[in-house]
Amino acid sequence: SCSPTAIDACEDGRHGCQHQCISARGSYSCRCRAGYYLNQDKRSCTMINYCSFGNHSCQHECVSIPNGHYCRCRSGFTLQPDSRSCRATDLCNGVDHGCEFKCVSTEGSYRCVCPEGQQLQADGKACSKCGAGHVDLVMVIDGSKSVRPQNFELVKQFVNRIVDLLEVSPHGTRVGLVQYSSRVRTEFPL
Repeated sequence: SCSPTAIDACEDGRHGCQHQCISARGSYSCRCRAGYYLNQDKRSCTMINYCSFGNHSCQHECVSIPNGHYCRCRSGFTLQPDSRSCRATDLCNGVDHGCEFKCVSTEGSYRCVCPEGQQLQADGKACSKCGAGHVDLVMVIDGSKSVRPQNFELVKQFVNRIVDLLEVSPHGTRVGLVQYSSRVRTEFPL
């Protein structure tokens, strides 16, 4: 004699369910995991696109995952603590910018700036030097005996280094030198 037994229609593996097979009275049905929906073929599953609902509030990009979504920023931007908004990455800290004086981050980029009185050169990184403009420079040095000869030599070397950096000419940068001790003496005018 035969006794009724429950037949598991999922057991033989021919059901074709992509995710889960649920056996019921000699038949079966397919079910999808959380975050997916069953397609019209009643076997395959497609992930729910949580970004398509329009309520994600991501500033740049929404990425759908099986149980929801997360926000992602475009290249050059960093996701903020609110997990929705993006801010330009501080490229001054993250790349070898090569700015001679100072680097300033901008939206997804950076720019170099120079100190007051200097201009950014054509390379966008270097600043103009003192010799690039025309100046009248008069140096005043202490020539008294209290300076001592070796220190006076150091002062002369300093003056020479400064003058060597400049483009001295009658119509460009002009340099003069005044020495003082018990009296003031113009060593050479501009």
